[in-house]
Amino acid sequence: MQHVVLLLFCVLLSIPAIARQIDVVVGWDKPPYVMAETHSGFELELARQILAELGHDILPIYVPFGRTPRLINARGADIGLTMNARHPVDNAILSNVYVVYQNVAVTLKKRHLVIREVSDLRHHSVAAFQTASHVLGEAYREVVSQHPGYIEIPQQRRQVSLLLAGSIDVAVMDRNIFTHLRSKQPAERQAEVDIHTLFGVSPYRAAIIDDELRRQFNQTLATFIEDGRYQALIDQFGLVNLLKEIPVSRSSEHP
Repeated sequence: MQHVVLLLFCVLLSIPAIARQIDVVVGWDKPPYVMAETHSGFELELARQILAELGHDILPIYVPFGRTPRLINARGADIGLTMNARHPVDNAILSNVYVVYQNVAVTLKKRHLVIREVSDLRHHSVAAFQTASHVLGEAYREVVSQHPGYIEIPQQRRQVSLLLAGSIDVAVMDRNIFTHLRSKQPAERQAEVDIHTLFGVSPYRAAIIDDELRRQFNQTLATFIEDGRYQALIDQFGLVNLLKEIPVSRSSEHP
């Protein structure tokens, strides 16, 4: 009996004393990074595994991407994913970089559009992801702020549909998201495209309100990167590991 009691005591000691449900705000729908229908995707799965390592459960809260900062600032959730220093949140609550996007301008090859720099977008109708005007830099914001043919769309599937249907000239979005969403279109609509690399890579962090949880998140993320679990998730969701292309100082320090 004493052995059973001792074993039970050891098991209880191994369970984190502060295990809890963590509310995570996630901008829908950004496959393969976030797939709300299956509660999956690279970002969601990485957050789930990191928090599980810390003994917590995750409750995803799906919102239009632009609403994440408002919920975090109102303390309506514990964590907001896909944030950076350009979003209107306190930079001090941002984690280390956990994912890197590569935003591009996509056009139909048959249109033969020449787009060499951001200013060339003035001459074309453009559908971008929500908050693009905040995160893609001052030059981009200046071009689109007075552009009558510019829209930002929460559902990125619609960006792809509009482009492939010829309803817009340019889709501004992450390369991996475009590739994934185009692959889900009927074969007859998967037209050839040109990819215009107008933007640099975009590192993203998690907005984590609690200081201790943020410290633990950063520490566990570093362990995942070192022991190969991070790369395994990259491979699982068919991404390119762009985290390797940014300096360590940018990925591990607050912006």
